[in-house]
Amino acid sequence: MKLRSRLYIGLAAVALTFAVAGFLVANTQRRYLTQQVDQQLRSAMPFAIGIVSRGTGDVGGFGGSGGAGPGGIVPPDNTNLSELFVGHLDADGTLTAVVAPQLSAGEPIVSVARAAAAPPGPTMAPFTTDGKGTDSRFRVVVVQRPGTTGWEVIALPLTRADAAYRRLLLASGLGGLVVLGAIGLTAVWVVRLGVKPINDMTEAADAITAGDDERRIAHYPAGTEAGRLARALNTMLDERQAADERLRQFVTDASHELRTPLTSIRGYSDLYAQGGLQDGAALDDAMRRVSAEAHRMGLIVDDLLLLAKLDQGRALSTDDIDLAPLVDDAARDARAVQPGRQLTVSVAGPLPVVGDALRLQQVLAALLYNALVHTPVETPIELHAQSSNDLVTIDLIDHGPGMDAETQLHAFERFYRGDSSRSRHSGGSGLGLSIAKSIVEAHGGRITLDATPGPRPDQGCRFRITLPERRMPERHLPERHIATDDVVSERAVTGDRSA
Repeated sequence: MKLRSRLYIGLAAVALTFAVAGFLVANTQRRYLTQQVDQQLRSAMPFAIGIVSRGTGDVGGFGGSGGAGPGGIVPPDNTNLSELFVGHLDADGTLTAVVAPQLSAGEPIVSVARAAAAPPGPTMAPFTTDGKGTDSRFRVVVVQRPGTTGWEVIALPLTRADAAYRRLLLASGLGGLVVLGAIGLTAVWVVRLGVKPINDMTEAADAITAGDDERRIAHYPAGTEAGRLARALNTMLDERQAADERLRQFVTDASHELRTPLTSIRGYSDLYAQGGLQDGAALDDAMRRVSAEAHRMGLIVDDLLLLAKLDQGRALSTDDIDLAPLVDDAARDARAVQPGRQLTVSVAGPLPVVGDALRLQQVLAALLYNALVHTPVETPIELHAQSSNDLVTIDLIDHGPGMDAETQLHAFERFYRGDSSRSRHSGGSGLGLSIAKSIVEAHGGRITLDATPGPRPDQGCRFRITLPERRMPERHLPERHIATDDVVSERAVTGDRSA
């Protein structure tokens, strides 16, 4: 059932509740007033019987209470004699008034059958009947005196009780209409501010599902739930569109990266099939190129699988390791690649962390490879590692040309290359920094890049890795200093680590 329908049903239920409540209250008040009239009849009955037994109808001078009546009979204090009707009903149905009310209430209509049904003796059994010639109603008591024929009829009009009942019904009806009007206006307001936005959002969602990716939800007042929901949904849709765009770019880049080695392999295969590789040297060179391209394609696939595993959080082991030897090993590997590069390493260790040693070594290798490839060979590189404030920090600094703002913004994106050609002359796939970032974040750390292009020596790139430190038992290791050719390693081990 729609929310709009539920609101209208709720409004109808409230209206019905008001009507029933007003009716019950009015009838309760009516019964109470009728009981008061019955009490007046009970009090007036001895007085009325006394009047009838003396055969006089003169009640003039009695405004309700006070002096004695005919024959010295004293009327009750709580009965208004101006409204009291006392009469005699003959067996033929003739009602003769003995005491007629001074007001215009008229006289009650009492049938012989109804009078005969009254209990004998002084037992009081009031009943309600209509008035003769008027719209008034009476509360009536019929009494049959011993030794007489016919019945004595004593009645009081219900004019005041009926008037009070009608006023109460009118007040309840008007009050209910006012309340229902207010509730109705509130329901319309709720429908406009609540239900209509939901319908609009549903239509927008259906349109987006049908393929209209540019469709967005209309803006609503900021302080309302609909406004907050609309902004949240629009933000989600923007992020989804951006994610889809990144996915399309990723698929395009991955296809482009894999197409190049596949094209080379297919080309050499076609050339061989056409008999173009009859010479042994040419065939050996072709097979070497096919093997190299297949190896490159395998590396790309391996990198993609690693990224997928990192995204799923299931590619790492968790061992207690010391990063200091890994930093030294990475520096030595870089020195082997470019022996003429000035590489300075300083390690204040140990550097205890919990993680995957192989993957962390891969991070260091990727950062050093990036610096070796993208800076001139005469550019110095610095590698610093230390621990402080429960964090292990590794800084890789080069004094090369740096990166422009656009390249720095996208440096960690998959398949992104900073140069305009996105060339492959460096041999990389564009996944190294992306993998490094994913590995560091999988260890609960973060990697940042500060790159300012310019010719000054203090400019270049600074990659900083921060990882949570693993607490170690207190120990003291001797300080040592190692220097080899252009690779300098300085390790000051204080060993003051709390468990």
